[in-house]
Amino acid sequence: MSRLTHRDASGHAVLEASAEEAAERLALFEDVCDAVTAEYDALGAELDRLRAAGKEKSYQFREKMGRKLVDAQVLSLLRVRGLLP
Repeated sequence: MSRLTHRDASGHAVLEASAEEAAERLALFEDVCDAVTAEYDALGAELDRLRAAGKEKSYQFREKMGRKLVDAQVLSLLRVRGLLP
Protein backbone atom coordinates (compact mmCIF):
# COMPACT_ATOMS: atom_id res chain seq x y z
CA MET A 1 0.00 0.00 0.00
CA SER A 2 1.33 3.41 -0.84
CA ARG A 3 0.91 5.74 2.12
CA LEU A 4 -0.71 9.13 1.81
CA THR A 5 0.81 10.34 5.09
CA HIS A 6 3.92 10.04 7.19
CA ARG A 7 4.65 10.79 10.84
CA ASP A 8 6.89 13.74 11.67
CA ALA A 9 9.41 13.72 14.51
CA SER A 10 6.70 14.69 17.02
CA GLY A 11 4.41 11.86 15.87
CA HIS A 12 1.87 14.01 14.02
CA ALA A 13 0.47 12.84 10.69
CA VAL A 14 1.63 14.86 7.69
CA LEU A 15 -0.29 14.62 4.41
CA GLU A 16 1.89 13.78 1.39
CA ALA A 17 -0.91 13.52 -1.18
CA SER A 18 -3.67 15.84 -2.27
CA ALA A 19 -6.62 16.29 0.06
CA GLU A 20 -8.89 14.90 -2.67
CA GLU A 21 -6.82 11.72 -2.95
CA ALA A 22 -6.76 11.33 0.85
CA ALA A 23 -10.53 11.89 1.06
CA GLU A 24 -11.14 9.24 -1.63
CA ARG A 25 -8.96 6.71 0.20
CA LEU A 26 -10.73 7.53 3.48
CA ALA A 27 -14.11 7.00 1.80
CA LEU A 28 -12.98 3.59 0.53
CA PHE A 29 -11.76 2.66 4.01
CA GLU A 30 -15.08 3.71 5.54
CA ASP A 31 -16.93 1.66 2.91
CA VAL A 32 -14.90 -1.41 3.89
CA CYS A 33 -15.60 -0.82 7.60
CA ASP A 34 -19.32 -0.54 6.87
CA ALA A 35 -19.26 -3.71 4.75
CA VAL A 36 -17.41 -5.76 7.39
CA THR A 37 -19.75 -4.52 10.13
CA ALA A 38 -22.84 -5.31 8.05
CA GLU A 39 -21.53 -8.78 7.17
CA TYR A 40 -20.73 -9.45 10.85
CA ASP A 41 -24.29 -8.53 11.85
CA ALA A 42 -25.85 -10.54 9.00
CA LEU A 43 -23.77 -13.59 9.87
CA GLY A 44 -24.94 -13.36 13.48
CA ALA A 45 -28.56 -13.43 12.35
CA GLU A 46 -27.90 -16.32 9.96
CA LEU A 47 -26.10 -18.30 12.67
CA ASP A 48 -29.05 -17.76 15.02
CA ARG A 49 -31.39 -19.11 12.32
CA LEU A 50 -29.19 -22.18 11.80
CA ARG A 51 -28.96 -22.77 15.57
CA ALA A 52 -32.75 -22.63 15.84
CA ALA A 53 -32.92 -25.28 13.10
CA GLY A 54 -30.45 -27.49 15.01
CA LYS A 55 -27.77 -27.22 12.32
CA GLU A 56 -24.77 -26.32 14.51
CA LYS A 57 -22.76 -29.23 13.07
CA SER A 58 -23.46 -28.44 9.41
CA TYR A 59 -20.84 -27.29 6.93
CA GLN A 60 -22.85 -24.13 6.31
CA PHE A 61 -22.90 -23.24 10.02
CA ARG A 62 -19.18 -23.84 10.43
CA GLU A 63 -18.31 -21.83 7.33
CA LYS A 64 -20.42 -18.88 8.50
CA MET A 65 -18.96 -19.12 12.00
CA GLY A 66 -15.45 -18.98 10.54
CA ARG A 67 -16.35 -15.90 8.50
CA LYS A 68 -17.89 -14.25 11.56
CA LEU A 69 -14.73 -14.92 13.59
CA VAL A 70 -12.57 -13.36 10.86
CA ASP A 71 -14.85 -10.31 10.75
CA ALA A 72 -14.73 -10.08 14.56
CA GLN A 73 -10.92 -10.10 14.46
CA VAL A 74 -10.81 -7.36 11.82
CA LEU A 75 -13.28 -5.20 13.77
CA SER A 76 -11.34 -5.79 16.98
CA LEU A 77 -8.10 -4.69 15.35
CA LEU A 78 -9.76 -1.52 14.07
CA ARG A 79 -11.18 -0.77 17.54
CA VAL A 80 -7.83 -1.31 19.26
CA ARG A 81 -6.26 1.20 16.85
CA GLY A 82 -9.04 3.71 17.54
CA LEU A 83 -10.50 3.51 14.04
CA LEU A 84 -13.91 2.27 15.21
CA PRO A 85 -15.88 3.10 18.37
